[in-house]
Amino acid sequence: MRWPSKISHNRINLFLLSLIVVFSFSTFSYGGKSFKQQSGKHFIVYFDDTIDDAWAHDVLNQAEKYYDTIAETIGYARYQNFWTWDERVKIVVYANQKDFMDQTHQPSWSTGFVVRDYKLFSSRVIISYLQEQDFLTNVLPHEISHLILRDFIGFDQKIPLWFDEGIAQFFENGRREEAYKVMKLLVKNDKALPIIDLFNKDIHAEKEDWKVLQFYAQSVSVVDFLISKYGSESFGELCRSLKDGDEFEDALKKTYNPSLDSAQTLEQKWLNFIRNSSKND
Repeated sequence: MRWPSKISHNRINLFLLSLIVVFSFSTFSYGGKSFKQQSGKHFIVYFDDTIDDAWAHDVLNQAEKYYDTIAETIGYARYQNFWTWDERVKIVVYANQKDFMDQTHQPSWSTGFVVRDYKLFSSRVIISYLQEQDFLTNVLPHEISHLILRDFIGFDQKIPLWFDEGIAQFFENGRREEAYKVMKLLVKNDKALPIIDLFNKDIHAEKEDWKVLQFYAQSVSVVDFLISKYGSESFGELCRSLKDGDEFEDALKKTYNPSLDSAQTLEQKWLNFIRNSSKND
């Protein structure tokens, strides 16, 4: 089973935000290569001159739609006026993988990479190449989610990796359904990660693919449980508590008490949710 697009830290970080009505077109040179340009309110796409304008237009439109949904879900919507004008995200898209690798010297498994400075919001450049539909339906919302969450909560705030990755996957096409099927089987066989292990695991160092799959599946499954069971408004409150500097378990208790007063209670209620739910079976 593919999950999630060859492990998310190898994927392109796409930082994109809110819809615009008028697009501008011009040319741009990067690494000796000439690119066309489409500019939106919050980002700019620089794309190879062999790429169809309509594809770049779709990237802009889809990104804006994802942004609205993601921002509303995590309580970020009120802050959506950032990254305009000179602070817009730059996205450079090559025509194919060969051109991408020749110009950037990235390894063959890379679907793209980002140049960013967490302290200086103007330093956001994403470099990738024209890819299959997965680019629009999975890669795009995944990386938008990472950006919005981190810019909302703060790059210096500590949040569990599973929470960050769980939110990013939540907005991918079909990811929750895949995760449910995986976790239904694991929970049935008592193979789910204990909550303390999920909270402390750094998946970036993991070598075994099945453990990576399990981590990502369980991460999005727990996020899905929180949003499905308690709603987006409460989930937004949880994110705002994290933004204010609360430790995750304190933020959880503050938001969901008395229903969820600890990580252990979250674990038990999530397990019951998986055992008793029949969605997508």
